[in-house]
Amino acid sequence: MAEDVVPAPRAAPAVVPAPGRSERARDSGYHFRFTLVYALLAAVAAASIAALVVVVTRPDGAKAENWSRFKPSGSAAAQTRQIATQVSGEYKLPDGNKLATVVPSPLQTTRFLQGDSGPVSVEVPISTLAAQPDISTGKHEEGDFKLYDASTTVAYQMCGFGSTAQNCAISGPATNARGQLLRREALELSLYTLKYVPGTNAVLTYLPPRADQAAPPTSVLVARSDVKKLLDRPLSRTLTPESISLGDTPADFTAVDKATLPHLFTYDYQTLPGDGTAILVLTAAIKAQ
Repeated sequence: MAEDVVPAPRAAPAVVPAPGRSERARDSGYHFRFTLVYALLAAVAAASIAALVVVVTRPDGAKAENWSRFKPSGSAAAQTRQIATQVSGEYKLPDGNKLATVVPSPLQTTRFLQGDSGPVSVEVPISTLAAQPDISTGKHEEGDFKLYDASTTVAYQMCGFGSTAQNCAISGPATNARGQLLRREALELSLYTLKYVPGTNAVLTYLPPRADQAAPPTSVLVARSDVKKLLDRPLSRTLTPESISLGDTPADFTAVDKATLPHLFTYDYQTLPGDGTAILVLTAAIKAQ
């Protein structure tokens, strides 16, 4: 009889000891860290995609930071000169000449003192601008003034090309259309200055006086708080076109009136006793109808 074949005994399976508490904690920690890293990477990727979608889909796209084609450079004084030159070149008379020249103007007034040999003129710096709103509506009292620090206010002087005797007036009759165009120019000066010149909180523009002197001279005072929304969107969405001549009627004139008529003022100066400075007192030129 054939010999019985006895199978070799099967080796017992190796016993793997269960991980201890410290090993389990370490493995759990690694798992948590990897999970956190992956979650952070996914969040960053999602945020990047969302930002890209916003940039691509919003109307102004990647041009959101291009507030204007022209941007002044250099010191604050250099920037105001560049702004004055740029803006004044955009406003024309029907014959193609400039409507008015514009220069940055120091905030000061002239006071005449009696000297030994006669009157002597002295330049007095303005320390404060005091603007009185329209009191005809009953919403404001005669003593209501809004004060502006002259050190954070930039001033421009607009001067026409009339005769020397006209003292900066523009030749020809003073019309509503011309006044509206001058206020548009003052608004553009203000927006550029508030947007680009550091430390500016308000802009005062002295408008050319009337040649016939039939009305007191006026100015436009625009504060940063008055035009915050206009500063947050490109200039081309507020004022179009860039160049304009007297007689043109752009669609933005309604917005110009809204932004400037409440801030059109006549002005006078009062010297302060003691410190040798003066206050520029501004009174609303437009009364409620």
